[in-house]
Amino acid sequence: MTYMTVYDIANDSVGLQFPLIGLACIIAGAVMKWGFGKSGWNSYPLMGLGLFLILATGAVPWWDQRRVTEAVARGEAQQVEGPIHDWRLVRVSDKRKSTDANIHSHYEYFSVGPVAFRINWGAPEAGFANRGSTEEKPAVRLANGMAARIWYVPIDGPGKPPRIVRIDLGASSPADAVRQGEGGVAFRIVQGRIADEANILSADSKARLDAVLTAFDQQSGHPLVIVTTPSLGGIDIARFAATVADRRGMADSGILLLVAPNERQARIMVGRALSDRLPDAAAQAIMDSVILPRFRRGDIPGGIEAGAVVITGRVTGGEAR
Repeated sequence: MTYMTVYDIANDSVGLQFPLIGLACIIAGAVMKWGFGKSGWNSYPLMGLGLFLILATGAVPWWDQRRVTEAVARGEAQQVEGPIHDWRLVRVSDKRKSTDANIHSHYEYFSVGPVAFRINWGAPEAGFANRGSTEEKPAVRLANGMAARIWYVPIDGPGKPPRIVRIDLGASSPADAVRQGEGGVAFRIVQGRIADEANILSADSKARLDAVLTAFDQQSGHPLVIVTTPSLGGIDIARFAATVADRRGMADSGILLLVAPNERQARIMVGRALSDRLPDAAAQAIMDSVILPRFRRGDIPGGIEAGAVVITGRVTGGEAR
């Protein structure tokens, strides 16, 4: 197993945006108080706000970052390795009394081995926090089944979740690692006609699919590959499918049915040699009329099996068009 680092506290830093805003508030308040020669208390709230911003978003996070990195330097970081499980994202809504406005917080939970992690996306604390994320586009997308190697520091005492100081995600080899930009997500591209990385197909489903795919390969001379993935890693599914097809040598010849159940997306990728027998419009029609209706009923394996039958029939001429 080859791992790729997607987060390391050594490369993290305390953001300066809000401390600089706080400094600007103090300067503006000082100018209002003494620059214009006017007495009064009007400028003090502005300076107080600036001081609060500097302390709350600058000094305190800097102190926290320093104590965590010093713990890492002292060798206090522990390591756990294995597949991610029990992953979930919880959205908590609290009403702010002063403005009567709803404030939303996101907590990400997951475990690796016996160690459970809880991450508050909005917390200004040191360590991995998926800062800058949205539900649709997290900075680093984690999902059940991903191979992970995580270093952590239990620095906040008993009953508190440990701080994650480094995350490595697994790939079968460096050549098979798909990545989105700096700090993106790595995952495996497994070989074979059926690569059920999302673990949604039963043994019976795989056996039926393998019979269909084997017969298609023998009859047409082209492979049809089924790939399920626990995460697209924030990558557009068309780009993801193109990368998988390219790494498998299917860009010119072959068909890929890609399913990302956690993101509720799927795509049929057709190689150039088969585009006349299965045009993009026909592939999309199969997706819309055969595969997706079953997915919406919660029958993902059934949608994959039905889609495979119709795709192979369309290409070989054994299924009504």
